[in-house]
Amino acid sequence: MNKSRVEAFTDAVIAIILTIMILEFKTPDSSKLSAILPQVPYMISYAVGWLFIGIAWYNHHYMFSKTKVVTKKIFWINNSWMFTTSFIPVATAWVGRDLNAQGPEIFYAIVYLLWTFAYALLTYMIAKENEKAGHKEIADSIRQMKIYRALTSWKFVGAEIIIWVLILVFMPALQMVLITFQVLAVGGNVNEDSDKLF
Repeated sequence: MNKSRVEAFTDAVIAIILTIMILEFKTPDSSKLSAILPQVPYMISYAVGWLFIGIAWYNHHYMFSKTKVVTKKIFWINNSWMFTTSFIPVATAWVGRDLNAQGPEIFYAIVYLLWTFAYALLTYMIAKENEKAGHKEIADSIRQMKIYRALTSWKFVGAEIIIWVLILVFMPALQMVLITFQVLAVGGNVNEDSDKLF
């Protein structure tokens, strides 16, 4: 399968998702600066979503830059990952109505969990298919991605689920803080060769 076509399709879908997120931002009817204050919760959830998708895209770009093969399995798992990503604007908009509301925050957590599973599976499959095609060094470097190691560590995932449940039960608004921390600490910590691929 043509790798560049899959990358272009993915980039287009991600661009549309990011565009939809900003379209949820409502322009105030008043010209007073204070009229923007009701939009602050959405601005916070929007910023977290933008950061989340941006860092995910960077890691996705890293994997696709390294891979030598794109099989049907990779294509369909990539589509599944984009499908889960497409729910982020809905989750972002709903959470943005009330950062401390339990229902929207639980929905966001479900979207994040499904996204995490799809992303880990995509990374696993890219590494596996490259190894099967005789590109073990590529498979090894993809498996060394901090985001992949975190998402496949039962200790990390187990601790995260416990913390997540406690946050959602007692203080749902902290979920945005947890996601920001995780995205920056795990997803933002990329392999050293990520700036040297081209």
